[in-house]
Amino acid sequence: MNKTFLLSVILGVLCFPVKAQTLPVPTPVQLQWQQMETTAFVHFSVNTYTDMEWGYGNESPAIFNPTKLDCRQWIRTCKEAGLKGVILTAKHHDGFCLWPSAYTEYSVKNSPWKNGKGDLVREFVDACHEYGMKVGLYLSPWDCNHPDYGKPEYITYFRNQLRELLTNYGELYEFWFDGANGGRGYYSTDSLHTRKITADYYPWESLTEMVYELQPNCVVHGGSAQNIRWVGNEEGYALEEHWSTVRKPELYDKGIPNGKQWMRGHADGTLWIPSETDVSIRPGWYYHASEDHKLKSLSQLTDIYYESVGRNSLLLLNLTPNQEGLILEQDSLRLVEWYRRYTSELKKNLVNQKMKVTGKNRKKLKYTLDGNRGTYWEADTKTPVLEVDFGKELTFNRLLLQEFIEKGQRVKQFVVEYFDNGNWQKLDEQTTIGYKRILRFPEVTASRLRIRITDAWEAPCLAEIQVFKAETPLDAPVITRNKNGEVKLVCSNKDASIYYTTDGKEPQPGVSPRYQSPVPADGDRIIKAIAVDGKKKSTTATRTFTGSKAHWSTLPDKAGTLVFDENQHTTWVGKDVLEVDLQSAKEMTGISYLPDQARWANGIVVKYMIEISLDGIRWEEAARGEFANIQNNPVEQQVIFWQTHKGRYIRFHALSTVDGQKSMGVAELDILFSKN
Repeated sequence: MNKTFLLSVILGVLCFPVKAQTLPVPTPVQLQWQQMETTAFVHFSVNTYTDMEWGYGNESPAIFNPTKLDCRQWIRTCKEAGLKGVILTAKHHDGFCLWPSAYTEYSVKNSPWKNGKGDLVREFVDACHEYGMKVGLYLSPWDCNHPDYGKPEYITYFRNQLRELLTNYGELYEFWFDGANGGRGYYSTDSLHTRKITADYYPWESLTEMVYELQPNCVVHGGSAQNIRWVGNEEGYALEEHWSTVRKPELYDKGIPNGKQWMRGHADGTLWIPSETDVSIRPGWYYHASEDHKLKSLSQLTDIYYESVGRNSLLLLNLTPNQEGLILEQDSLRLVEWYRRYTSELKKNLVNQKMKVTGKNRKKLKYTLDGNRGTYWEADTKTPVLEVDFGKELTFNRLLLQEFIEKGQRVKQFVVEYFDNGNWQKLDEQTTIGYKRILRFPEVTASRLRIRITDAWEAPCLAEIQVFKAETPLDAPVITRNKNGEVKLVCSNKDASIYYTTDGKEPQPGVSPRYQSPVPADGDRIIKAIAVDGKKKSTTATRTFTGSKAHWSTLPDKAGTLVFDENQHTTWVGKDVLEVDLQSAKEMTGISYLPDQARWANGIVVKYMIEISLDGIRWEEAARGEFANIQNNPVEQQVIFWQTHKGRYIRFHALSTVDGQKSMGVAELDILFSKN
């Protein structure tokens, strides 16, 4: 078959019309993918052993030696957490291959793991098949190890590796091409340097065509011919208005990055390219022992579910096996707890077909209450009104809506109301519905519910209306400490009692101190706290603090003290160098930097340099480097100095920022001191 014609057919089906409309609709493969709802990512490679997020391509294969590797444990955990498929990073930006590729020596075949006879991709795939999980693979287009990266010869190499993965490991449901391309690496040389590529370096149409040809049931993430898209951030949320449609590339808004446009999609888009929300269960994508206490809380993960799947996206949740090749027990338990929590909140649908539902075109109205998204009601107007009579008073705090997206995403705006004391009260007013929309709100009690579609492209096709009363578990306390060393504990449930420890031990109700007022806890401390309300008990909250910052100051800008006020929601934005006076000389081993945490953050530092001084006159360079992937994952970054430095003053230089400005934004700056 002519390959150009084949690609035209593949891309064309993304937007074939319905009843002479222009609304795009999903292909069967896209629909099957969206219905998976929650899937997993696994990042595991040489970065796991170097404590890095992005390698430089000069890491020795000799460091890769997981002594207890158990892919079955990974997949069993995913299965127990209700995830439907798993994607493995077969090759990340460093270029190290987790399979014995015939086209490079930089792979597991030259590692001590299984004496070079292992194939981790094969073990992963076999484990997925054993547990009935769908298989996905990730192949980084960027390769910091390959000497020909940036030249035409590398494309041949990349195509050969792509074919290996597409043909040797059975059926794939998703293939992931990363968007990070070109940058600093060794590229099999003796020096760290930067290689840049042109926008048309990768022949994406032919590469993607290969995937569709060899894996016809597979969706593709990344590249210019993808049929699913990145959600636009790595924080775990889609915007409340979220379309599965986007415009053709030449019609995108000028001057606005694609990622920001993908966060919403385009209401007038003509291509059906639904979004995938990727986020890690920890701050980083790879395992770091320093992040063992930074596991996302149950509440955070639950919010992520509602703000991804519940906003018309698919969730891709990342797991981080450690150097032994195992997912930590605490990570596994948290993942399963999360699944049990959100499924328990949406377990009992309070509406059914026995209830009265009224509206125009009544013939198929009952389909909206049958619990089957494959049946639907199609209105006879763009602005229909549906009313559900419960027949009695019900108390609820969740509403789930679904469109029959096989006929397109039609709803632009809707209002939800409930009947109370003889009047209709507005419960919520929102924009899109799409495949699935879940609204959360405080409990209301009502006998009737009304949904008014106030704007739509075409007459809406609603598949499901479901109502739930979620029992909300007790959230863990929030731990903060001011710069004077006083710890404050707050729980969202005002009736709960909080118990805490300041020495890192697990708090015990009735045994550990009960929180009543701010607690003096200066110095290096690990604070743990739990909330208790009757029989309910929260998960444990943990925060690690270093010494008091009461006497620290910034020079010359005193407003810079925001960078150590222990409040990540305040940000100092200033020039490209920040100088801190500790008031006395101390032994320092590194720093941690938290960028501006606002959604539209400014001055996120990419390349940095750090200097130390005893007297503020003579300075010594302590570290220089680059924060990999910080634009997409703006979490706390830790820098370890080349050696311990004694000093009173420290300078943090922003050599470059994400937005290219000569200023930087710092939410928090912390100093790591020597334990000696």
